[in-house]
Amino acid sequence: MRFIDSNIFIYVLTADPHYGFRAKEILKAVEKGEKAATSTLNLIQVCSYLRWKRRAEIIPVFLSLIWSLPTLIIYQITMNDFIRFQRIQRIFNLPWSMWDDILIAAQMERLGIKEIYSNDRDFDKIPWITRIF
Repeated sequence: MRFIDSNIFIYVLTADPHYGFRAKEILKAVEKGEKAATSTLNLIQVCSYLRWKRRAEIIPVFLSLIWSLPTLIIYQITMNDFIRFQRIQRIFNLPWSMWDDILIAAQMERLGIKEIYSNDRDFDKIPWITRIF
């Protein structure tokens, strides 16, 4: 199982001219049955991004997309993830500006997921995560 980062959803929803095609391929694989995971944090990030870009009308489209992916599991962030977050941040001396990526890494560690669909190179700073894009 692979984790899906928020940028994958954003690229598809905004029809990004550079990354939209690849992101759409990833979601099509999940639509066809590939098991994947994401976080409630990622859902919040996507909705916040759409609102910030004055594209809030796309939020219902996003939610429909999420509901249409039966093999996508959405995991909640826990307080233990925040404890893991602090450990990961300290061990790898990561900047606080990466707080959301570190929190996703902590959640992935808890779930035993080592691969993430993402275009965010910050995940490359965490040695046990393999970024796929």
